[in-house]
Amino acid sequence: MASTLVHLLILFGGFGQLWSFSPRYTSFNTVQGRHKSQLGADSSAGEESGIISVSIQKRFPDATPEQARDAWMECHWKKGGGLPIFIVSSDESPKERTILPTLMKEQLLDDEVEENQEDQSHVVEISYKVTDAGPLFPGIIPDTHSANVTFEYTNQATVMNWDVSFETTKFYTLYEAVTQWTVGTAATTVEECLTLPRRLNVKTVIDVDIDPFLARKECLEFVWASGGGLPLIPPIPFGDILEEGGGSARRNLLRIPPLITESIVDTATTEKQTSFEYRLNRPGLTTFPFLLHTHIGHVSFTSTAQGLAIDWEVEFRPYQIAKPIVEKLVEMTVSTLVRNLRVKLLEPDAVVLIKPPRGNANLTMGLEEFGKVSKSSWLGGVLESHLSDVRSTKDQTLSLIQPWTWGRSGEGDELDIVQYQWTGGQSVEEDV
Repeated sequence: MASTLVHLLILFGGFGQLWSFSPRYTSFNTVQGRHKSQLGADSSAGEESGIISVSIQKRFPDATPEQARDAWMECHWKKGGGLPIFIVSSDESPKERTILPTLMKEQLLDDEVEENQEDQSHVVEISYKVTDAGPLFPGIIPDTHSANVTFEYTNQATVMNWDVSFETTKFYTLYEAVTQWTVGTAATTVEECLTLPRRLNVKTVIDVDIDPFLARKECLEFVWASGGGLPLIPPIPFGDILEEGGGSARRNLLRIPPLITESIVDTATTEKQTSFEYRLNRPGLTTFPFLLHTHIGHVSFTSTAQGLAIDWEVEFRPYQIAKPIVEKLVEMTVSTLVRNLRVKLLEPDAVVLIKPPRGNANLTMGLEEFGKVSKSSWLGGVLESHLSDVRSTKDQTLSLIQPWTWGRSGEGDELDIVQYQWTGGQSVEEDV
């Protein structure tokens, strides 16, 4: 049931307002207090009672009822609908789930499909119920909860109607407000999951004849299995070793931070091109700051007349509230990985020496160097750029508060060795 966030709302206070949804896209209808007087509610003592009924409507112009139903199942039932909860279910009982930390249990009932040949309407229906409200929801009367979600195709769009009803002997006003918020947030999450994904395409050409098969192998071992030189904890690989061109890389990995699990879902090899496809498994609140509904990437290596062409494409659907931040993070991460991979392919064993500022050994008691780092890492790029930096001290000092300009950075335009372009969905600029 979508009212599973009562205690979290109390604990986190204003979090509900931060994670709110746009009211212009949501239609509410509530039935209030039909049994308050009959049950003798004492509102002054906070002991409100009655039947709570919440209805929310959403319109999806680019989806069929089946696609909308699948998005509801994937983004809400399996992942929690963008709410700060965790879903526990099993393959043996996929129609049952437990919501943590509230310990509420829900059961999915059979869905139905109805077609009307006369007006060509098409309806898909899902029903579910709460089988155990858990210990944190006093007053909710057992076996009174019912929820029905319909997806009807009409007027060139699919309309979702989400109706939730249950009876309580206390906390009526609180339960009603939280139900409106949680169901509304989940409905908006389904809406965002059905939008056209944003697409980032990052390209570069290395003017050296490098075998695409070896390039993919190096990418999987360096970027996938070892982190690609990013200033983060190396990922933890698990699962089977990739059979096709993966070297020592395994099919799955866990990145900490954030708590992201990723999987290789496909590989392909032709005479002049190799590729692999990967995805983020169940992205959501636990993958903060990468707040995503879906994420899938495709990386290809092609032998051309100009050399080796690397094409890295990412499709994802960000949370609307975090879109500007997520887009910038994805752009910075992928472009940095491609720049580091270029160095790894061209200079696999190159290092950058760590030297004192301006080469002044007096600052380090006569030491002209005191360490080295891989040139293909982000830190290696920062040090290399610093050692070759001819800007004034003032300009270098100002760049300290602009970390996105450190190391191997660029504008991603035609003058840059790594070019990137945004397409699809709605840009951040269009939202403003």
